[in-house]
Amino acid sequence: MTITDSPYDVIIIGGGHAGIEAALAAARMGCRTLMFTLGLDTIGLMPCNPSIGGPAKGQIVGEIDALGGEMGFAADQTFIQMKVLNRSRGPAVQCLRSQNDKALYNQYMKKKILHQENLEVKQSMVNDFIVEDGIMKGVITDLGKSYFSKTVVITTGTFLKGKIHIGMHNHSAGRSGEASAESLSQSLANLGFKLGRLKTGTPPRLDDRSIDYSKMTLQPGDPQFLHFSFRTTYNERFKDQIPCHLTQTCPATHQIILNNLDRSPMFQKVIKGTGARYCPSIEDKVFRFSDKASHQIFIEPEGLNTIERYPQGLNTSLPEDVQEAFLRTIPGLENVHILKSGYAVEYDFVFPSQLRATLETKLIKNLFLAGQLNGTSGYEEAAGQGIIAGINAGCRAKSLPEFILKREESFIGTMIDDLITKNVHEPYRMMTSRSEFRLLLRQDNATTRLSEKAYQIGLITQDQINFIRTQRNQVDAYLAHWKSTSISADMADKLGLKQRMPFQQLLKRPEFDFKTLLDLGLLLETEKELAERALVEIKYAGYLEKQKNEIEKITSYENKPIPPTLDFNKILGLKKESREKFQSLRPSTIYEAKKIAGINPADIMILIVHLEKKGHRT
Repeated sequence: MTITDSPYDVIIIGGGHAGIEAALAAARMGCRTLMFTLGLDTIGLMPCNPSIGGPAKGQIVGEIDALGGEMGFAADQTFIQMKVLNRSRGPAVQCLRSQNDKALYNQYMKKKILHQENLEVKQSMVNDFIVEDGIMKGVITDLGKSYFSKTVVITTGTFLKGKIHIGMHNHSAGRSGEASAESLSQSLANLGFKLGRLKTGTPPRLDDRSIDYSKMTLQPGDPQFLHFSFRTTYNERFKDQIPCHLTQTCPATHQIILNNLDRSPMFQKVIKGTGARYCPSIEDKVFRFSDKASHQIFIEPEGLNTIERYPQGLNTSLPEDVQEAFLRTIPGLENVHILKSGYAVEYDFVFPSQLRATLETKLIKNLFLAGQLNGTSGYEEAAGQGIIAGINAGCRAKSLPEFILKREESFIGTMIDDLITKNVHEPYRMMTSRSEFRLLLRQDNATTRLSEKAYQIGLITQDQINFIRTQRNQVDAYLAHWKSTSISADMADKLGLKQRMPFQQLLKRPEFDFKTLLDLGLLLETEKELAERALVEIKYAGYLEKQKNEIEKITSYENKPIPPTLDFNKILGLKKESREKFQSLRPSTIYEAKKIAGINPADIMILIVHLEKKGHRT
């Protein structure tokens, strides 16, 4: 029997961030897994900004890590700058972001994939599928070889009929210097999938030696130990961080851009794909926000041993001479040298409404899709889908129950629920505001929420789950102590209080934080991480309890019938759009109402309250 005749449990197509998490999850579950990639050296490549995390994305990375994934740990091992964003705001929107060494991250992920037990890797292009009676059976490569598998996961990113645009010039490519996948897109269409066209972009890469940083504002990392992964132990890498710098465009920049829109493939309709509204090109920003005199530009390093600098905020597909002209109007970039031009890439995607919550397709059994193929943008969104698709492909291969994360318990679940129930007309970007339960779904409690689930299917080891449980017990111990004890009379006097009070009451005050407890000698610096988790639960107890009650209510009412004669137009508080959808689609239960595209938990709560009142009257 040749290797091509030997059946696999899971085949992964693609070696990007979605493919990595899918392959590692399936292999770690004990599935015989095969990954196809167009290049071994591009496994885990960061073709855009080499950063991990940020608003909502940091929460996703925490959840990937809590499920036994690799992205967070890889970021911890390869960062060159790390900081917490939104420190001045509440814990629901605070998040971690790392700037990573692009080469080291790529090398780390390549090594992890190539040395993973149960995982084989083959550098080859998949052109077609083997499908029998609506069931995926395997794939066919460009060399005509067939590989059979119980399940297949496609994670092709921007490579399906990818086309790069720089000015009026364009050519087929999935990324700069890499061939596009031309046949696979048609193979999906032949199976009956509805495909669309999207666009993304990247800025030019600048020569560090040609930049005058004295005209920019320094943006250092945080001078403390920070980490994404629960597996990362204390270290002092934070003492050797590389700074970023902040500059901005000016009216002269904008005028050059506006004067050359006749050479923009986007404005001249050469690009047909839809770009991301939340991550527009610089030409789009200048045109749409003509009242703004400037736009922030962050100059970020791409690694320890490279002169490449990434100007975040300058995505563009204008011609190279125009890119050079407008760059040289920006403070600090007057003599800048472009190492690589910015470009746009448009590509085919599959409308994600054709997927189930497991990311299995509705049309073809045992076929799963993940990443930018599903209409998303960003490394983190791709990896979050990848680990869910990989887990579910593994579960199917091993005849285990489906693994589904709900929007009420995770950012990943929120993202997937949005993708499969709402219409995607532009690249989907996860944002904190998309989650109605973001205070419950923080980055710091991801292991508490998700790791027991991962342990049950073998993605978290016994030692790891014991460590996670110990941490949770320590947080609970802080909470129990603060709830059961009061401050001493001496401490009350020291704090200027008229009388003693319970610790819990004192800690609810906004001015009391970990530093206060540290200064009072009540905690040690080594207790900071877990004590701060406990402090969040103390300070926001009322809000957290309210969100938990809402989730429990929605869940418990899923099977509640909705009268067929109910007039949704008479329900006070429902948005006009929601009333129209309910009235048109006539859901028969709360569960059916939840699955309607565009309906959010706030709509469901209003509907439940109305039904309760109606039932009370009758």
